[in-house]
Amino acid sequence: MTSITLKNVKFSNMFSYGAANTLDLNNTGITQLTATNGSGKSSLALVIQELLFNKNVKNIKKGDILNRFSGAKTWNGTLLFSVDDNEYSITVNRAGATTKVILLEDGVDISDHKVLDTYKNIQDILGLNFEIFSQLTYQSSTDLLDFLRATDINRKKFLINLFNLNKYIEIGDKLKFINSAVDREILGLTGELKSINDFLDNTSIPETQQEVLIEDIDTSKAVRVANIQQELININTTCMRIDKNNMYIDERNSLKFDAGLDKPEPYADIAAHQTLKFDLMSLHRDIAALKIKSLHLKIADICPSCGQDIDNSHLLKLKADIQAEIETKTEQYNNNLPAAEGVDEVIETIRLATIVWVDNNKNMKRFEELSQLIDTTIAVEYPDANALSDEVKELKSAIATAKQLFDAGIAHNKGVSAHNAKVLALEEQKSDFLIRQHAVESNILNKSTESTQLGILKKAFSPSGIVAFKLENLTKELENAINVYLSVLSDGQFQVEFTLEKEKLNISVINNGIKSPIETMSGGEFSRIQTSVLLAIRSLLSKLGGSSVNLLFLDEITGVLDSEGKEKLIEILQAENELNVFLISHDFTHPLISKISINKDNNISSIAG
Repeated sequence: MTSITLKNVKFSNMFSYGAANTLDLNNTGITQLTATNGSGKSSLALVIQELLFNKNVKNIKKGDILNRFSGAKTWNGTLLFSVDDNEYSITVNRAGATTKVILLEDGVDISDHKVLDTYKNIQDILGLNFEIFSQLTYQSSTDLLDFLRATDINRKKFLINLFNLNKYIEIGDKLKFINSAVDREILGLTGELKSINDFLDNTSIPETQQEVLIEDIDTSKAVRVANIQQELININTTCMRIDKNNMYIDERNSLKFDAGLDKPEPYADIAAHQTLKFDLMSLHRDIAALKIKSLHLKIADICPSCGQDIDNSHLLKLKADIQAEIETKTEQYNNNLPAAEGVDEVIETIRLATIVWVDNNKNMKRFEELSQLIDTTIAVEYPDANALSDEVKELKSAIATAKQLFDAGIAHNKGVSAHNAKVLALEEQKSDFLIRQHAVESNILNKSTESTQLGILKKAFSPSGIVAFKLENLTKELENAINVYLSVLSDGQFQVEFTLEKEKLNISVINNGIKSPIETMSGGEFSRIQTSVLLAIRSLLSKLGGSSVNLLFLDEITGVLDSEGKEKLIEILQAENELNVFLISHDFTHPLISKISINKDNNISSIAG
């Protein structure tokens, strides 16, 4: 069992309190907090929650915790507590929006750099989260136990969280994740095995092929073609002239232009625009230089050589002057930039129109040049080359046929080489697949066994496994413990009965032998049941080795109790060992319990003792 003992709290300027307040938290027994309404009795529980968990059940924001009537700018507090044999202190200082937290363990600072990390360490040390801690240490007529006001499903979740059964569900979740990963591996392996089997079943390996003998090409035909072509040189020269003349005609016919296109007028005030752009460049350069100058301006409070203070006021003024000049020039630059950009767009439009005009003029000039170059006396068709040309065609056809046969032989042999290489690759691949097939089958068998074992463990650690078994026993023990307290508080009139059904935990109240829903209870009856549940949960947590806390605030729970009920409450609380109870009530006092007064003057509360 983890024993949590809250020993002492000191705080200043928190909630309705002023400076230097101290409250002893470890006087076993009942202490009544007496004060008028609005004096800050309930705030004492909030102070402890805020120091220990960085939040409170009222969800009051950090900026609203400071007592503004005190005139202070900061609030702070120190809480001393022990967990088993280790002594701890948590000190919190809040100034503006900055919180500083120091956590000591047996006098050694174990604080983290980040405040939230320090508070996570505190939660790990206590073994309790904020919700459980606040409900075990603070009960009021408005802030009830989640266990009673929750739905049937959430009531079960509350018990799972309370009795630290989440660890089994977390194990189950991890096993579920691992099992899913293994199943995905099996699925992947099964897919791989199917691909391997499909390859082995559907892939046939063909026989190797033989290459063919390739004959060399007869070069005499090519020589004859060259000789004929030499004879046709003159004819070809004529044809070349025809081709060139026809090329000029085609080019001239393809030209497009507008003979009436006017040249665009240049921008009228280009000098002024260039002056403006130069001024903008100067401003941009000046701003960059000023920023570099400001960046390189080193302002030190202490001389790095002798360690003495340095008067840096002139440097600070210089830096401020530079910044002001930067802002002035930046404003000038931003004000003039749109005008310059607008003129740039106009100039760009003129430039593009000028390019179109220049291209149009080039096409017009080229049309005139081509008209001079074209010879209208030359025919547009070639002369007939008769027999020579026919012979050249026949020879070229024969050469082409021979080349085709040669190329076909080369291609065939290349195909044979590729085919034979493929056959060899298929044989090697089949051998590799057979080896991999055996390995995958073995791996699937091993993974299937692992998945089956994980499935068994996953079911055992599921909410219907170990958790359900433990919760069933715990609810019975909790029911018995509640009824022990409730029999005293109600003189045996009431009993509670739990019914655990899958994901639900139902609560019924037996009133003089008649079962009734808990919602039908009166305020006083419900208060008795709530107090019994709270004390039973604390008792059962201690018995089960959970975390026990020595502190309990009961805030205005006596208002709905009759005189006998109040006496029974005091009687049963006095019987609780190692429990320090602070009883808050504005309409009830008991002559046999000690009291602590809280005074409030000018909106500032203080603990009188």
